[in-house]
Amino acid sequence: MRHYYSVRTVNVGVIGAGIMGSNLARCLHSKGVKVNIYNRTRERAEKLAEELPGLRVYDSPNKLLRDSDAAIVLVADDEALLSVVRAITSEEYSNAPLLLNVSTVTPMASLEAMRALRERRVAYSEGPVYGSADEARECRLVSYIACSSDAYERARRVAELYSTRVLYIGEPPRASVLKLALNNIGLSVPALLAESLALLRAWNIEETLLLEASGGLWFKPVIERFWQRVFAEKPPRFTVKLAVKDYSYIEKALLEKGVNPVVSTAIRKIYEEASRAGYSEKDYPRAAYYFLEKSSKV
Repeated sequence: MRHYYSVRTVNVGVIGAGIMGSNLARCLHSKGVKVNIYNRTRERAEKLAEELPGLRVYDSPNKLLRDSDAAIVLVADDEALLSVVRAITSEEYSNAPLLLNVSTVTPMASLEAMRALRERRVAYSEGPVYGSADEARECRLVSYIACSSDAYERARRVAELYSTRVLYIGEPPRASVLKLALNNIGLSVPALLAESLALLRAWNIEETLLLEASGGLWFKPVIERFWQRVFAEKPPRFTVKLAVKDYSYIEKALLEKGVNPVVSTAIRKIYEEASRAGYSEKDYPRAAYYFLEKSSKV
């Protein structure tokens, strides 16, 4: 079966109305795409529908998928993804829909989802993205696609609706692994910055000297990117709680292949401690501020 998508005729489902799901729905709606939405807590989806005229709210992911050409899944973790898959696989589908999993999950969960969906004639594609709420709302995400060759054209066309770049990685779980590898680098910066600042403060050296001394060095823009987000309270682009989850998944994925996750374990513990101290829903660079303040009291 061949599928041709155009902005005017395609029906895209969004499963998950959290920060990313809601903003992705806003992006699609702004382009005139017909958007269907499901959220475990229906009230959140209904609130979004009040903002976006024409948005259709569904009570179950399987009903949404039946009425959609493709459904994009943006949920918090492995269990949430597999819960969606269990609901979807309770039925069979004659329209051969596509499920595009944008969630950051372990490669093991992604493979389990793919195998279950295949039995119900549902095409599965990994499609994790790089970018946060602003990029999702403005259709400026970068998408990494991993799926079978016969599903790629459909997955690419859907991802292009909200992405500035779509990169084909191969088959699952390659995109899930790549996303964890990217997050391992991006989420590590506040932890490294926290310890560097703690070192300066412990020896009574002004923290701002780090900015001045790094002038002309390759990592100066990296420090500047996070500086204000460490020291000032900002609306969360990605929470400390989610950083804990991602590092636990990096650890699991490494252990699955017999690799000792030394660095990811250490960084996960920093985020985990900050989360327990009340920083769970704060922007993840604020974990560095917690670590710095804690170190000052020693």
